[in-house]
Amino acid sequence: MSAAALKARLRADLKAAMQAKASGDVRVLRVLIAALDNAEAVAGAPDRHVPRAFGDPAGEVARLDLDPDAISRLLAAEIDARRAAAADYERHGRHAEAASLREEIARVERYRDS
Repeated sequence: MSAAALKARLRADLKAAMQAKASGDVRVLRVLIAALDNAEAVAGAPDRHVPRAFGDPAGEVARLDLDPDAISRLLAAEIDARRAAAADYERHGRHAEAASLREEIARVERYRDS
């Protein structure tokens, strides 16, 4: 699945989750959309600042195009981060927070197989 198609699906699911007042789904969907947006961002060149007039398109740069492997790695990283955090919570006896993170993992998994 392309990044654009996945973002469209995430945004449609976000709208439905907001209407259903499913705060857990809303939180995870917003994080996934932001992660995709961040992955598509182009690194800037801070040493080459050139002042431009407002609205001048000369400074515009196309966003990166993520391939399916990059999207899969991104989703895997989101899942791995939640697994690690859940393990830390379990180790410290905070079972409710660990269970919440495991629910988030299940939500992210829905998009990994797409």
